[in-house]
Amino acid sequence: MLSGLAGWHLLILSVAFLIPLVLAAVSIARNRTASGLEKAVWVLIVLLFPLLGAILWFIIGRRAQPQRPGVPGS
Repeated sequence: MLSGLAGWHLLILSVAFLIPLVLAAVSIARNRTASGLEKAVWVLIVLLFPLLGAILWFIIGRRAQPQRPGVPGS
């Protein structure tokens, strides 16, 4: 009975593992305050330590985007 569920468990864990990785990579790419070298280093960190790297990016890597006057959400 457990062997039938093992595939689904693996799929769910894989997706749960990949979501933070993809979100961190997109966030790094869209970050306007980080230089190209900083982005490259963060991408390497996220690729070498996927879950920990993504968590670190969201905790300490992202910097607040400067607000432009008159443009909401920027």
